[in-house]
Amino acid sequence: MKADNTTLVDFLSQSKTLFEIPVYQRNYEWGEAQCQQLFGDLVKARESGNNHFIGAVVYVPESGDKMSHIEIIIDGQQRLTSCILLLKAIAASDPTVQEEIEENFLTNKYVSLNDHIKLKPVEKDQEAFQAVINDKINSYQGPSKVIENYKLFCKLIAESAYSGQELFEGLNYLNMVYINLDGGSEAENPQVIFESLNSTGVSLSASDLVRNFLLMKLNSETQERLYKQYWLKIERLFTNNVFTEFIRHYLVMKTNKLVKREDVYLTYKVYYHDNHFTSEEALIDLYKNASFYNALLHGTSESSQFNKTIGHINIMDKKVVYPYFMKLMGMARDGAITWDKINEIGIIMESLLYRQMVCGIPSNSLNRIIVKLTTHVEGDNEFNNLRQQLLNSNFPDDKQFKEHVVEYPIYIRKRNCAKMTLVVLEEHRTKETINFDDAQVEHIMPRRLSNDWKINVSGADTINQKYGGTLGNLTLTKYNQEMSNKIFEEKRSYYAESNIQLTREVANNYAVWDKNSILNRANELAEELAVIFAKPAMLADSASIDNSGEHTISEELDVTGMKPIRLTIQNDDFAVKSWNACLVAFLNYIWENDSETYERIKQDSSVHNKIFSNFRTPKVLDNGETIDTNFSANTIAALLAKMAEICGITDEVSYTIR
Repeated sequence: MKADNTTLVDFLSQSKTLFEIPVYQRNYEWGEAQCQQLFGDLVKARESGNNHFIGAVVYVPESGDKMSHIEIIIDGQQRLTSCILLLKAIAASDPTVQEEIEENFLTNKYVSLNDHIKLKPVEKDQEAFQAVINDKINSYQGPSKVIENYKLFCKLIAESAYSGQELFEGLNYLNMVYINLDGGSEAENPQVIFESLNSTGVSLSASDLVRNFLLMKLNSETQERLYKQYWLKIERLFTNNVFTEFIRHYLVMKTNKLVKREDVYLTYKVYYHDNHFTSEEALIDLYKNASFYNALLHGTSESSQFNKTIGHINIMDKKVVYPYFMKLMGMARDGAITWDKINEIGIIMESLLYRQMVCGIPSNSLNRIIVKLTTHVEGDNEFNNLRQQLLNSNFPDDKQFKEHVVEYPIYIRKRNCAKMTLVVLEEHRTKETINFDDAQVEHIMPRRLSNDWKINVSGADTINQKYGGTLGNLTLTKYNQEMSNKIFEEKRSYYAESNIQLTREVANNYAVWDKNSILNRANELAEELAVIFAKPAMLADSASIDNSGEHTISEELDVTGMKPIRLTIQNDDFAVKSWNACLVAFLNYIWENDSETYERIKQDSSVHNKIFSNFRTPKVLDNGETIDTNFSANTIAALLAKMAEICGITDEVSYTIR
């Protein structure tokens, strides 16, 4: 390894040198603020005459043709690209320095590599960068950060008090550090260096890190081939955030464990090494599953029924099921399960998610169940596996569900879900598909009450506040919005002429619109929804089923008489023999891993008054503090749930009982 200080000018003026940004690096992404900062640093350095440090560049040297040199940029490529764009803008602004800059800093006159251009960016930026260097930006089509930032530098130079010549002289004051990884030891492994430079996770996303991990160790030719053959195709399917979420869900499916967003990269590395993958094998598997994930995002699977189901699940924003659905789609591809069975499973999961949403049950209670569903079973046993896991889920029964439908302010909490529900109800009547985007949600009693409404309906304000956003007061319409605040008598005549059956029923069945009307209609629709989003018959005898097994801490379960045998916290298992042992194990874990959060638990009044005072059955924690453990099983389960909520790990805590 060689490392030294140099100036930006000296580094970029190296003769017969190509600066190559490898395919595994991310695209050029500097924003306006960063470019303005760089230009401001240049101006300050020019004014003060003092040196200014702008950062480091890390590279691996390679030999090129005709005694040329190639420097593979491992880190600092964003800054390096911006500096070259700034140099080009200075050259374009002042003919007196144009030739010197172009010949010494932008091009290699005697090296044909990369069309003589000194910097080779990643493929996506290549065309735009060449357009800048060759003065052809007007012919470039499409958006580009490269073009955008070059124009910004041109603007900043034009507005500056300094000429291009003066700014060019100021570049001599910009200092940098170069790190040349020319050794073969592990300490100089580019991947190790790269990870240490990006250890905070601020500059690169998990998907960026995974890409670099898979491609960095390969030779340039193999990098290029695998990047184009697999990674680029995946990249075109997803935005950066979605890409990382895809990898997280992929890992849940493959490892059968919960994976936190901040642990995606480290978990992927462990998974890769445990399975003894080559980079190509890993990319092939990612590529196959990326197509499944994309089909889930956009409802483009082989089955129209499943696409309808996943469309509803996406509207509910319940992507927690994606790892399980990816597994099923892979099984279908391999002939291990039919699409008819997948459709049945999808409908069951949709019903579970919808009922839980209406009943206010957080979907994180499903995380561990989804993890168990991703484990491998033979196709014929998939329904048995599903049944067993759903018996351990909080699947609301008809009574609970219908009661919540009446009261749930669905329009306020989940506006798109309100529209989806109404569309589903209409399609249930007509058996025809409704265009979701064309339909509008209509408040029968309007959100803003006119004086006529307040005069005609006793207690209209109170009724509207409590029931205005509930299903009983909602329907679908396509009529002019000017009617939205009209009194019911006027609306009713329009409803009667509606081409939407759900809306015509309001006109046909109700002469007035008040609290009783809203509740009557809500109860009728609740009965219908209990059929549409049915609890499957295979769970009908769930009341008589033994609750032995693993349960998330957020589940509503009577654990009286049940004995815990294991407590699981963030994938760490603790063998226990009693409920008070669970309490001790949980607090010891939090103290060891996050003492600040432990103090927050103590400061919570309900927890403090219960655990940290009135010691009837005292137990001593690892930190020497004493707690009380003389509580019922259900009380300790509730305390664990409360403390997990304070810690922000509700979906990562479970217990196993027998």
